[in-house]
Amino acid sequence: MPSQEVNLLLSIKPLLTLLVCTVFLLISAASVASQEAAYPLAGHVFYGAMAIADKDPDQGEDDVEILIFGADVQKSYGPGIIKYGFETGALFSIDSSVRHFIAASGSEGGKVAVSVDVNSFLIDYFAGGFVSFEPAKWLRLYVGAGPLIIWALWETEPEASADEAVTSQSDSGFGVGAYARGGVDILFTENVGLSAGARVNETTLSLGDGPGEVDVEGWQYYFGIALRF
Repeated sequence: MPSQEVNLLLSIKPLLTLLVCTVFLLISAASVASQEAAYPLAGHVFYGAMAIADKDPDQGEDDVEILIFGADVQKSYGPGIIKYGFETGALFSIDSSVRHFIAASGSEGGKVAVSVDVNSFLIDYFAGGFVSFEPAKWLRLYVGAGPLIIWALWETEPEASADEAVTSQSDSGFGVGAYARGGVDILFTENVGLSAGARVNETTLSLGDGPGEVDVEGWQYYFGIALRF
């Protein structure tokens, strides 16, 4: 197995472990809280995609699309069909692909096309408020917004070639931003159903001398399982 695939598997394992632990902690906390609350809690386990805008003129590709997966919990107040409350959750993303760059080469400053394996990992923790509209037991619509904290790891590994204009790099960084989202839950039983939604966020990451400033912004689309506690 190529070394980059081994490194990727080693990187995915702790990420998946963190996801499982996050989902378990969120659901466990929600179950405990629901026993003390007058109104039920809602939760989601979801999977989707997001696009990161490419603003580098030397890169030969357009926006980068990566997969996202995660979980959230919403604590409701209010007895009517319109409820309000707090929400918190986390999403994760992983991307491994080959990108094509234009790099300077040689003492005369010539430029060559370079293929690079890029592995990126991202963790997004968010917390804010929400409002839901529940006209029936099986239907729930919600919107939410608030701040978020993001952490990312970026690794590059040039493909084997005679050119050494691009070297292996690894950078990580934090960023803060804001999000707004909306979704719909369709419940097939009292506690379980399907969910779909979209989220828009705006965040800037500082990833050192490699990617530099990266704008993680735009729309995210996801679907998954809706839970009611």
